[in-house]
Amino acid sequence: MGYLYGPPVPMPYMPAVIVKPETVSGIRTYMICLVLDIVFAVFALTIGLSAVLVTATDTGSAISLAAILGASVCGLVIVFVLNFIVSLMSVMKMHHGADEYGPEHAKNATRGVIFKWMGTALSTMATVLVVYLVIVGSFALFSGGGVPAAAFIPLLVTAFWTAGVTCKGQMYRHMVRALQPPELRSRSDLASLLIPALGVVGIGVIGFVTYRLLSLLQTSGPPSGGEITQLTQALIGGTFLPPGLALIGYILFLTVYLRTSDRLSQGLHQVHATMPAWPAYPMSMAGSAFVPPLAPLTPVPMAPPPPTTTPPGSEVAPVATCPQCRQPVAPEAVFCMNCGARLRA
Repeated sequence: MGYLYGPPVPMPYMPAVIVKPETVSGIRTYMICLVLDIVFAVFALTIGLSAVLVTATDTGSAISLAAILGASVCGLVIVFVLNFIVSLMSVMKMHHGADEYGPEHAKNATRGVIFKWMGTALSTMATVLVVYLVIVGSFALFSGGGVPAAAFIPLLVTAFWTAGVTCKGQMYRHMVRALQPPELRSRSDLASLLIPALGVVGIGVIGFVTYRLLSLLQTSGPPSGGEITQLTQALIGGTFLPPGLALIGYILFLTVYLRTSDRLSQGLHQVHATMPAWPAYPMSMAGSAFVPPLAPLTPVPMAPPPPTTTPPGSEVAPVATCPQCRQPVAPEAVFCMNCGARLRA
């Protein structure tokens, strides 16, 4: 059967057609992950652009800027934790249902799982370095005594962020590679290329700021003045530019996943429509399985018992009595069972 947008829709393999395939559930959960990634990118872009472009000229502006950055950081941390949990659920569903749509999808889903864990590792390292830079690195930049090693941490963090979001883009690309509508393949490829390209832009911005900071540290001696403070602020906040600039790629992937989810749902409905109707079985007492009803018992007609006929000559003789104790004895008895008297020769 045809699909609304053109070619035939993919059909799940047995036994996934009996229940809802985990792939369909995983893709819908990934749509939630994409929404969380978009929210995360908005917070990260707010932090990055505010740190690089906005300069506080007075006390009121500084307080407003600090409030914006503080709220963005809190929202970013919350969304990061939620995204990690939902993404873990998604990748487990896709991994368990890798064989539901054939070998091509299984191969691409396996690649997507690998890119997922690579991106998680790189993003975690970037987050740890950002925390270290905020707590320790900002003090090291003002310690004097030449160029501190902490001046290169922002550039390293930006590289880790770029590698992490690049792996995430490849994960989103491979998870639906064999299932998405063919006309959307170019859009998926474009999104996976835009994410690292925009991340390289962030690396270039941080590299330029790092070069200016190193030049000031080498020529001005111990750091002092507002320019070095602004550059330090730009270095710390600008590390969030790669995940923030990935916003465009995430929006493109969300449109791909929406269409893919509709396509898989239509294919699943077509499979269910061709299946024979299942009898309505009552639920069992545990509520976990269907138990077929017992067949009604058909009463079997009972034949009347045959009449008992006594063959001729077998009539029961009258019961005799013992002449000594007057107790009844059997006619064929030789001795009395009560007193032992002999009854006959």
